[in-house]
Amino acid sequence: MNSLHFLFAHAALQQPTGTTTDDRAQAFRPVEGGNELQSGEKLLVEAYAAIWLIIFALVFLSWRRQKQIDRRIDALEAALRRARAGSGQGTT
Repeated sequence: MNSLHFLFAHAALQQPTGTTTDDRAQAFRPVEGGNELQSGEKLLVEAYAAIWLIIFALVFLSWRRQKQIDRRIDALEAALRRARAGSGQGTT
């Protein structure tokens, strides 16, 4: 507990003279004359829309890639059947 008291006392000594609590405030202060404010609801909807678009894109790309893999496997199975038939082994 003494170390915390020491830290707070040391921080109080480090404050420049003539400052008020308003000078040291960490609160948000809007800039006057700016028109850059957006509603929180709009930002929330945009964030959800972006997430859904990313999810749909990932699902679509995965589906397309899986189709390519399926075609490749079918081609390899057909080539294997032809190779077995050509060598006279047959399927076991």
